[in-house]
Amino acid sequence: MCAQSPIEEAYEKEDYKTVIHLADSILQTPTELEVALLHQMKADAWYYLGELEPSLEGYFKAIHAGENAEVRNDLLLLECYSHAGFCYREMGLFQKALPHYKHSLSIAKSIKDSVECAQQFYNLGSIYQHLGNYERATELLDSAYQIDLALKDTVALGFDLAFLSELKMQLNDLDNALYYAKESLLLLPPGGGNANSHANRVKQVGSVLLAMQELDSADYYLSLAENEYLEINDQWRLASCWLEQAKLKMLQGQYSDAVNLALNANSFYSQKRESQFLIHSNNILAQAYGELLMVDKALEILKDNQKKCENFGDIKMLRDNFRLQSELYVKMDNQPAADLLNEQFESLQDSINEFTNREQLNRLALQIKFDKLEQENQILSDRYEANAIDLVDKTNRLNYLTIGGVLVFIILCGIIYLIRVKFRKRNEELQGEVAELRHQIKLLLEGDTSELTADLTKINECLTTPLTDREFEILGYAIGDLNNSQIAEKIFVSVNTVKYHLKNIYEKLGVSNRKQALEYIVKAN
Repeated sequence: MCAQSPIEEAYEKEDYKTVIHLADSILQTPTELEVALLHQMKADAWYYLGELEPSLEGYFKAIHAGENAEVRNDLLLLECYSHAGFCYREMGLFQKALPHYKHSLSIAKSIKDSVECAQQFYNLGSIYQHLGNYERATELLDSAYQIDLALKDTVALGFDLAFLSELKMQLNDLDNALYYAKESLLLLPPGGGNANSHANRVKQVGSVLLAMQELDSADYYLSLAENEYLEINDQWRLASCWLEQAKLKMLQGQYSDAVNLALNANSFYSQKRESQFLIHSNNILAQAYGELLMVDKALEILKDNQKKCENFGDIKMLRDNFRLQSELYVKMDNQPAADLLNEQFESLQDSINEFTNREQLNRLALQIKFDKLEQENQILSDRYEANAIDLVDKTNRLNYLTIGGVLVFIILCGIIYLIRVKFRKRNEELQGEVAELRHQIKLLLEGDTSELTADLTKINECLTTPLTDREFEILGYAIGDLNNSQIAEKIFVSVNTVKYHLKNIYEKLGVSNRKQALEYIVKAN
């Protein structure tokens, strides 16, 4: 068994500062492929520490080294392109994220990795959603959903539902947006998915409730999300949560609190690259100043923001900007200026309305797909109920047959005979199982797990959610004393993918580590 290197041990223990330090030390005389792997680990570490810009730089370095390596590692390049897109998306630079996700999808298709294809369909769909192309976003979401459904990947389906909630919210279908947001939350308990996945879904529930004007409930969920972001030091998502809370405070008439929250978010975004998040924070800050009758300050922000909207080509935010400016000029009794801006607002609104019919069709198409899934689930429920009723009827008929003294005596004799035969047969089976269990326990006590055997059928019979073939393969290697790196080499995936699969396996088995998983397998067999 090969020992793990210090950097691999640090990565396994989630000691990301040590990972960065060791990577810098090793990056003195490595091969190009080693450079790529080290830069990827370093970039991952920066991301988990909440530092998106150095993380993005690390992924670019990994991509450059990986593309120039003598031996090409497609999976490494796929992950680096995808994670670079993810960093851009988190920073609100959606146009920059697009080509990286497309490149990732191209690699995933070339290596025929259906799981990664579904992930990239999801990623691209989220970008098109932010860019307002709901038709393309819907197509990509459907592609991801069909793969995840075929693979019975409940974790991925949870991400699909979270994405669908965002789409429904943007199409103003708030009831369904709330339903899908809560469903996605149920599919991901705290600690599942990425570090910020649970907080993101809690925030999504709060955002939908805010749009529905259910202010107390929205306040509860947004506060929960804020606390989770603070715990994991996710400054980017925390800033977006502050903006939602600022909108909430304005609806509650607490304008000074709204200004403070918007200033916190704006201060963070102003230190980063210009993005749509900065534009959004400026609009909210200007609106809060306007409610406090600080009109000149609000107009100054909006006029500067107008240029940013034009540079990004974001017509929806530009439309909102014109509307806010018009409202401020009305407060200043400058009706001609208000009318001019209102005309510009209506012109942009007409352009945006051209997409409405397409969005409505997308919403209908999505509803049909999910209605179909619900119908399939209902059919299964009906079958189970019918089987239960049938079982009750059979039991009743059996009870009627036992009436009468002679019939009771004959049936009892038959039952006793059958029970004895059954127990005799079962006893023989148990003796064989006990002998096998003793052998397994002996191997365990001696520390040798290489000969341990496990029956997938028996294990899956004990589980609510059965293990997939890939998960069972990884579990076999895990109880065979291979570490995550060795398992990754065996099945040609990354260490992150192995960790992801092991997490899913532990959740399905109801355990938290390899030792407990091994004990579970021995008991199940």
